[in-house]
Amino acid sequence: MKKFKIFSLCVLGLATAALTACSDQSDEITSYTLARNLSPIGLEATNVQETSADIKWTPSAKATSYNLLIFAEDSMSYNIEGTPAKSITGVTESQIPLTVNGLFFDTKYTVYVQAITENENSRTSKWNGAYFKTSTKQFLKNPKPADIADRSVTLSWDVEEGFDVSTIVIGDIKHEITAEEKAAGKAVVGGLTPETAYTAYLYYNGKQCGNRNFTTIADLEGAILVHEDDDLKKVIEDEELPNNAVIAVYGGVYELNVNEEGLTGAVKVNKNMTIKGIYPTDQPIIKGRFEINEGASLSMSQLVVDGSDNATTDQLFNFKTAETNYGPLDIQNCTITGRADGKGLVYLNVESTVEDITFNNCIVYGIECSGGDFIDSRKGYPRAINLTKSTFYNVASARDFIRVDDASGTFPDVPGPVVTVDKCTFYKVGATAANYRLLYVRFAGNDVVFTNNIVVGTNNKRGFTNQKSTDPEPTLSNNFYFNCENLTSPGAGADATISWFDENGTIADPGFANADNADFTLNPDGAAAKAKAGDPRWIK
Repeated sequence: MKKFKIFSLCVLGLATAALTACSDQSDEITSYTLARNLSPIGLEATNVQETSADIKWTPSAKATSYNLLIFAEDSMSYNIEGTPAKSITGVTESQIPLTVNGLFFDTKYTVYVQAITENENSRTSKWNGAYFKTSTKQFLKNPKPADIADRSVTLSWDVEEGFDVSTIVIGDIKHEITAEEKAAGKAVVGGLTPETAYTAYLYYNGKQCGNRNFTTIADLEGAILVHEDDDLKKVIEDEELPNNAVIAVYGGVYELNVNEEGLTGAVKVNKNMTIKGIYPTDQPIIKGRFEINEGASLSMSQLVVDGSDNATTDQLFNFKTAETNYGPLDIQNCTITGRADGKGLVYLNVESTVEDITFNNCIVYGIECSGGDFIDSRKGYPRAINLTKSTFYNVASARDFIRVDDASGTFPDVPGPVVTVDKCTFYKVGATAANYRLLYVRFAGNDVVFTNNIVVGTNNKRGFTNQKSTDPEPTLSNNFYFNCENLTSPGAGADATISWFDENGTIADPGFANADNADFTLNPDGAAAKAKAGDPRWIK
């Protein structure tokens, strides 16, 4: 052990002496010349397209030119003895980056580069490589709304000589393209699920040559299909229409009950039914009103209801038959407008029960409510009124927004109506209705929930309500108000009979993008957006 220590010290001493001797040399090394060029560094492919790519690298000292080899499906194997897809020689520094054309789409490539010094082969560098993959080609066309069904899709593509497409893949479905489909550039792929998002891929020799996203439409199984040339009123009022029928409507304009002056009228709903637009991006426009009879339920979705040219000012949805029990009025994903001087949106002026009245994910505008309230129940009993995730603007400027009179004497021993308004945006609702209210609810035992809403430009003299019978302990939370009076506290013109205020409501400008043009997108940095208040569609 002692000998080992002495030997180590001796070696260390010799090493120190050697280092000292080197540092004492009078000739300092200022350059070092390698026997061959270094392999190019910083090699990469940029701006990679379907059939081209830009190849760049850091030039090597002493190199006068460069050679490139490009191999398909090589994956950096450095097997440069095979047959390359491209061989390029004599590339000078001024040509960097070099654009390489004539590649194949959706293909893996390895590019190898070596540095050359003219007339001095011994200086030729070793190869350096980089990997890239060309983009997929887009032969596949975007399917039009009419090409998308509930359980199938019709796909089409550009027919180009030399590209013999072979397969379409959608999820787990693999569709082998027939000779007839190849010639036509079109194929129908079935086996899909309604209301489901998909991506379709088109292939040629295993190479992807197109992809498109689409969503199948609502379930049409058993539905009655209505095209623009059909008479929608006749379909709805057909005596042979089965109860609980589903009426699926293609895009277009449908006028109901047009009179000699070209004004629209009402259609009578006498059976339970669902009316829905087929394509969410091409919603049918129904011009007219709906009169609901004989206890019928009515569900509607993905429609535009336009009552602006109605022959009368009557409400858009009117319950007509007395002494009956109506099913739900359920309106989803619709845009609704009416006559500027129209009486309102919903009217229940008969001694009947309605299971519930729901407007969800809707936009409703332009109904002044002249001579009637916006949602107006006089003699009936609506078990529930639900307004959720919706936007209401320029409505109820002359009357109450929700009115539920006390008909509890006609309907004894029933729980009071539940009025729920949640995640809604209100703009100029009751803007000039000095003597009216947002919630004129008097039916005994009622329950009011008003949460997560944004209210702008509402100046009702009587605030939310001036009725002691309106739920004295409403549920109020996370509401935002701006340019409003009499909702969070008494304003200058407040009626002394106002029952309650949303004292915990936040007064803040929501920062609408362009309210006068119906763009209520919130300022993302504002308090309302951060609190997720209002109609969710405006939170970006």
